[in-house]
Amino acid sequence: MKKLLIIIVSIGFFSCAETKLSTVSTIKVKDERAQKISDMMKGYVNNNLDSSIISDDAKIKFNNLDMTKTDFEELVITHHAMFSEISFPDGWIETTNYTGDDVKSAGGRYADGYGSTWTSQWSDWSAVSKISGDTLSNPCFFGYKWENDKIVEVQAIFPDEVFNKEFAMFMEANKK
Repeated sequence: MKKLLIIIVSIGFFSCAETKLSTVSTIKVKDERAQKISDMMKGYVNNNLDSSIISDDAKIKFNNLDMTKTDFEELVITHHAMFSEISFPDGWIETTNYTGDDVKSAGGRYADGYGSTWTSQWSDWSAVSKISGDTLSNPCFFGYKWENDKIVEVQAIFPDEVFNKEFAMFMEANKK
């Protein structure tokens, strides 16, 4: 009986000793970074954008349009000139730290993401056009890459056909 107990304990000990823990990516919902983005986007809605969390040299891309931080700030002014009743609820916001072994061995361009931290936001933007009077609504995704306490990259993806049509009408109406 003693020998059997020693064998069972030994198997258990060696089984535990051979278990290798791998690092995993972590996801947080409604964390401090998510709150900072929420506050910034509430400022956008209120035409009082505080972009201080965005690095001065951040890479910003809205669909296929590359922007600077200044372009992003000016876009807020343009949006408020074009639209009333702008709405951009928090939607779903989560922050992911990509440190897992699965990311490290992802291969291709995604392997470069190892060690990065992104806050992702899924929401529904809407507004009423001051030109056509139409209500526009777009589902959208924003990805914000962090380094320390600053956003260094923004990737925004949304359907833009209706917005582009409104923008063309706005530009035509404001020719000088």
